Amino acid sequence: MSDLPVLATFFAFSAGALGLLGSLFLMGFTKVNPSADRWLGAFCLILACTFTQLFLEAFKLDAGGWSHLLELPRWAMLPCLYMAVNYYVAPTLSPQNRLLHFVPFLLFLLFSLVYLTPALTSPEAYVPSLPAWIRFIVRYFFLGQMIYYWMSCFALLRRHRTNIQLLSSFTENIDLKWLSYLLASVLVLICIRLLSLFITKITAFSPILYFAGIIVLAYTSLTQQSIYLTESSLPVEKDEIEAKKEHNERLTPAQVSELQRIILQKTQDEKLYLNPQLTLSALALKTGITTHELSYVLNTGLGKNFYQFINELRIQEAKALLLSDDLKHIDLLGMGLKAGFNSKTTFYTTFKKATHLTPKQYIKTHTQTT
Repeated sequence: MSDLPVLATFFAFSAGALGLLGSLFLMGFTKVNPSADRWLGAFCLILACTFTQLFLEAFKLDAGGWSHLLELPRWAMLPCLYMAVNYYVAPTLSPQNRLLHFVPFLLFLLFSLVYLTPALTSPEAYVPSLPAWIRFIVRYFFLGQMIYYWMSCFALLRRHRTNIQLLSSFTENIDLKWLSYLLASVLVLICIRLLSLFITKITAFSPILYFAGIIVLAYTSLTQQSIYLTESSLPVEKDEIEAKKEHNERLTPAQVSELQRIILQKTQDEKLYLNPQLTLSALALKTGITTHELSYVLNTGLGKNFYQFINELRIQEAKALLLSDDLKHIDLLGMGLKAGFNSKTTFYTTFKKATHLTPKQYIKTHTQTT
């Protein structure tokens, strides 16, 4: 038996793993985001059909009409992934024009019923020749769809990272890493597919490479955490656009300046930034203004988003604490917590980004100068 069929057994392993993974998601195994999990489960099951078809083709097994049935849902695979990512970053929102993403799949399904099904049920049936442009679309549309929808999923994730900094002063608990790894594993699968079209060696070893990528996909998706900031029920971009339009008409420069003074005085005098769970809505409640007004004044008056505003104040607090003789007995984690950060990692990362020094380097530098 040649090397290819031996390695091709990994197509079966991949299909089985994806079938199990998809079933777990459809049954609500993670219980983090049921709507998103169902879409991700559908993506996994369709991908399992693809690997089943690859296994049958590699071993030249005659599956009859089943081979075509396994291929039918393929054009719905990437739209399902896109829907899953959409619901992961915004569970309370229904994606706009949801059905439009599945139009190509529905067209392909209709095409199959009209054109291919008669040939599968009756070998003697006449099948007219397709125009060259239709054959081109059927052959290469899926490749373009993979690239387009992966980029769309990445854009959703990137936008969400921007959004959470507009609403929250802490981003560590809104875990984005697992979804980044999931998209990375899907990108690996796409790259293997594209490279295998041109490089023979990649084609020979693609079954085991696919399987490795699927293991990463399974691990990251099963260890998922919620990444949604629950206090926001609307996309931040939409809120910000509406807020700017509204307050450009309502707030004069003098009013913006006065609100800026109130926000700074309240936040600094009461040291509200020391609360590690402080959010945009909580600060708005403390200052007696709306969240839209607060966001607008921070952006327009101070040129900062909420995350930057609060963490800059925490950095100033941390600088004072680090050089205080009364707090030399406290370790750096304690310093970070006293300054309003909720973890050592966040404290170190934010501090170094702002000062270009680690907390230890900052202490050493300023001790030497004094």
